[in-house]
Amino acid sequence: MVLFQTILALIFRSAGRILNTAFGWATVMLFGKIPEKRQTQISIMAFGSVIWLTVVFGIAFPKLGAFLLAFAPLPKSVDPVWIRLAMLAMALLIPMGIGVLGLYLVEQAERPKSLIAKIKKVLKGYPYTLGLALTLFMMIVVAPIMKVRSLLRRWDDAHLPMMVVPNDYMDVVADIQHVLRTGGFETHRETANLMLRLPTKILTFFAGGSVDRLIADRLTILRSPRVEVLLHPSDLVIRGRSGDVARVRAILTENLTFTKAYQTWTTEANRIEDRLVAIWNEINGDQDRNTDQCMEQLHAVEHDIKAAEFSYEEWEVLFREKLSVERVLLRLMADPQNRSSIRDVEPVLH
Repeated sequence: MVLFQTILALIFRSAGRILNTAFGWATVMLFGKIPEKRQTQISIMAFGSVIWLTVVFGIAFPKLGAFLLAFAPLPKSVDPVWIRLAMLAMALLIPMGIGVLGLYLVEQAERPKSLIAKIKKVLKGYPYTLGLALTLFMMIVVAPIMKVRSLLRRWDDAHLPMMVVPNDYMDVVADIQHVLRTGGFETHRETANLMLRLPTKILTFFAGGSVDRLIADRLTILRSPRVEVLLHPSDLVIRGRSGDVARVRAILTENLTFTKAYQTWTTEANRIEDRLVAIWNEINGDQDRNTDQCMEQLHAVEHDIKAAEFSYEEWEVLFREKLSVERVLLRLMADPQNRSSIRDVEPVLH
């Protein structure tokens, strides 16, 4: 019996590592690559929901609970009754904790202000936890299948930060498709396959509007024989052969400078992107423009970029956007009548 338990323990330990890897794949495929400021929250919520569902099954099916406890040896002095009470407490409290974390998934200005509204938001943690747990268990099955598919095709993937609000999602998809076409990659638009859509539908059914900023209602893939581009609300995923992925990434990085999507993920960085877009729109407008004033505004933006404490990734995005604006401004100041100088470097903007 001891030998049997030892063998089972080794098997479950290996299975645990495999499940942990699959869990990581599942969260990335479900949400995309989450911005750094939300990674810890999403990870805790995802892991908590899985623990919660396991506890609930252990309570509902005592034999399963006893089987699971056999792999987590406890001191003999611990009364089994206390273990059951602890499991009941976890079943009640974990969703409330997930509800509290859900409050901080939105920006401070969008959080409920009154105590009653906050309590209602926290209580939504119960359906949210159930939906997230069911969704992740489905994705743990789906993710390895999709990974194997990519391995068989010898495809790699790359991620680009891209924050999209729900109302602008399809406009950004159109911008991406246009840029790819201009760069030599003709794609056709498809709704994501059922393996991706079904788990997200389950999550949105239980979580309601709590996940609007994390999951797209019309998750869309731009597909060609050489590459696939999938847009999440917080991530752009490029899949294909390594050379094609690198080429597409370069095309999108260069030409998607100013769209309705943010390429940064903190409020302060988003505001600087808005200021850069405003300058860009002014110098590209048909009306008379004051290039000296635009340059002063750009210098103010540059000063704020240097003064702020951004992560390197956000600083790189803002610096690249600032250079794009500065490049056009310098050309206009050298030759104000030459509109072709703008078209030569004009990013997509719808």
